Amino acid sequence: MSANISFTFRVTGIEDEGRARAVVEELRELMRDEAIGGQVSIGVRTEGGRHVVTGGTDFPVSVSRAHLWCPEFEKSVAWYAKEAAPAATCAVEWSHPDEQR
Repeated sequence: MSANISFTFRVTGIEDEGRARAVVEELRELMRDEAIGGQVSIGVRTEGGRHVVTGGTDFPVSVSRAHLWCPEFEKSVAWYAKEAAPAATCAVEWSHPDEQR
């Protein structure tokens, strides 16, 4: 069974702008690998003088076996981000639009 889900994520603890841009590229690769690259926006912003990578779905995506996929996806976001910025900390927030009616 599949579910419609939306998510946002924040990656903090990034050392500098170069590493932030590298995190963006790593996460874009993950989104391509997950076949949702065209459905997720990712960018860099500065908050309090620190670089933060943020992103999320542009609209809900349909995921089969979401109860298994979501935890693995969270682990992947953290792993890909840490490939480019070892001190990075990641947070993913989920939304289930079908349940909010």
